[in-house]
Amino acid sequence: MGLTQHVFAQDSGVVLRSLDVNPILINAANQDKARVSRLQDVERPALRLPFFDDFSNLRSPFPNDSLWEDNLVFINASFPLFPPTIGVATFDALDASGRLYAHAAFYSFPADTLTSRPIRLDSVFDANPREITMEDSVFFSFYFQPGGGFGTDFSGTLRGLAPRRDDLLVLEFLNSAAVWNEVWYANGQTLELFCPLCVDETAADFEREFFRQVAILVSADYLHDAFQFRFRNYSSLDPTGNRPLGREGGGQWHIDYVRLDVYPNGFNPFSPDIAFVHQGERVLREFQAMPANQFQASDLVSEIPILFRNLDTTWHSTRYDFQITGPGFFAEAGPSFVDIEPFFTHGFNYGTDPDYDMYLFQRSVLSNFPNAITTPGVFEFQHILTSDRPEDIFRSNDTMTQTLHFGNYFAFDDGTPELGFGLSVLGTINPFGQFALQFPMRVADSLVGIQIWLNHTQEYTNHTSFNLAVWRADANGMPTQETAFEPLFLQDIFENADSIGFFTYWLDAPLALNPGSFFIGFQQRNNFFLNVGFDLNNNAENRMFRWAPDIDMWNPWQQLFMYGAVMMRPIFGTSETIPPPPTHIVDRENIVDAFENIRVFPNPVTDELHIVIPSEARDLKTVELFDINGRRLLSQRVETGHAPSLHDDSTVTIDMSHLPSGIYILVLHTENGIVTKQIIRR
Repeated sequence: MGLTQHVFAQDSGVVLRSLDVNPILINAANQDKARVSRLQDVERPALRLPFFDDFSNLRSPFPNDSLWEDNLVFINASFPLFPPTIGVATFDALDASGRLYAHAAFYSFPADTLTSRPIRLDSVFDANPREITMEDSVFFSFYFQPGGGFGTDFSGTLRGLAPRRDDLLVLEFLNSAAVWNEVWYANGQTLELFCPLCVDETAADFEREFFRQVAILVSADYLHDAFQFRFRNYSSLDPTGNRPLGREGGGQWHIDYVRLDVYPNGFNPFSPDIAFVHQGERVLREFQAMPANQFQASDLVSEIPILFRNLDTTWHSTRYDFQITGPGFFAEAGPSFVDIEPFFTHGFNYGTDPDYDMYLFQRSVLSNFPNAITTPGVFEFQHILTSDRPEDIFRSNDTMTQTLHFGNYFAFDDGTPELGFGLSVLGTINPFGQFALQFPMRVADSLVGIQIWLNHTQEYTNHTSFNLAVWRADANGMPTQETAFEPLFLQDIFENADSIGFFTYWLDAPLALNPGSFFIGFQQRNNFFLNVGFDLNNNAENRMFRWAPDIDMWNPWQQLFMYGAVMMRPIFGTSETIPPPPTHIVDRENIVDAFENIRVFPNPVTDELHIVIPSEARDLKTVELFDINGRRLLSQRVETGHAPSLHDDSTVTIDMSHLPSGIYILVLHTENGIVTKQIIRR
């Protein structure tokens, strides 16, 4: 996950944008700040052939440090579409800490790097050790895919952002003179151009080349005892967007299944490997998590579709094991066996036949799941493939585990955003927009909190406020009887959070909800893009609504027909669940109202720009001026004490006569936040 902000789509009053930061990397880096220095301090011997990594070990978002020297790429299964095996390395415009590179620019700039540890390419250390020669045919191979997915039709195939035409993915080898040489590159492109057949649903699976394999014969210059290779991507920011600081996103690349080995009989593009392709469908029909007391047996799916492939040239007899473990619960049945045909002739394996043995086996295990959950906790659904071929190249991609949380909250999302969500009207952010997310209530309970994922942004306009709200359902199942809470401010949320993720708003007192439907959501208070987390890997389109009286004043709540899930979660409990309020509360409502009254004139401006500061906004400390490219042109301390009276206004004047015509951003810094205003210079 993570790219700088870019408008993906504007449909049905919704704007989706790519991400400014990668929260998974930020939180992981915060938890393991010594990782980089630890890797640098440890001396390790050079690796021996074969070298292989398919990034299927998803326990960490960082590369495997036993194989790789750096940690700039993002290891994930969220962004790629149909990789060779589950998990990829994603290259983007964000650094190891998950934030936009400091040197990011509108022109091509070096971004992520993935560098192997030194590898012994001078010798083969098998049962018959020998010196490597060109006759051994050392080949380097990998698969790659440009990011972005297909179009903007909200069909569930949209991921990240495609690399721009001038962006590059580059492969370099280190020769015996310790010089890096470029041996391969690819220009940025959309996935539609990369794989035209991928958008043709009539094409066979094996014809739809979602990932393309590259194989390179390693020349004699690189057959030495300290060989290394590295992937690099060159990214660029798009200046055509409408963000205050003018930064718009760089694209993604994904690589998978990296191999380096000798092939005396010539390169073999196939592998004796059976592997899962993605994380599998969710195990509840609608949710990723739900309160234990709300669970009903009908919430559990009758079978879990799984997608896997055979990367070999011949079929493999494969054993399938499936088991469920949870608090005081364990269920499994005898193994199922299936013959898996090669992908290159038969495509993916997913068992569309309802009598497919694997799913008959699944049903026998799922039928033993409890009808009611009495003990909250985490349940694990584990799928294991075991090939009859002992030479199966990599075992970690043979296991896929899904987790199901039964606690005190509902969740449609999986906890990882792929985009940012906001509301629009007539092509701009809707300052009066409202969004509602529907949940069922089977058993009466009390709402005590609301969680919302707010994506951090580079411009960090933290004076922005919004309301959270709860609605009950009317006779038609639409939101009614609104309960709105006091405004929330991004500065409070971002600066007081221990990590990037969900912010929890606790109600002053529990709100009783009877069986039926209810809604939680937000109400915008200005035209700032709120940037709520949006999960593209889970679908809640039949549960998402926006307020649109301009479309139908008699039925103002309109369903959003778009694949994905806005990341908001209701929390249930008692008054004891609600933590005590903070000891210090700032009245930010009055602060924002005061700074919204700051007058800036004339605008457009020719020579001097005047900023009139009302007496109630006397905590203004600094004024900054930026150009549309984000370059700071002025930073000026503000002294407001020279006004004749504390009840009089103060004025700050900025000379803009020397600046070229164009758009500028005025940033006003206060003790409690910032205010931004767009200035036009004639």
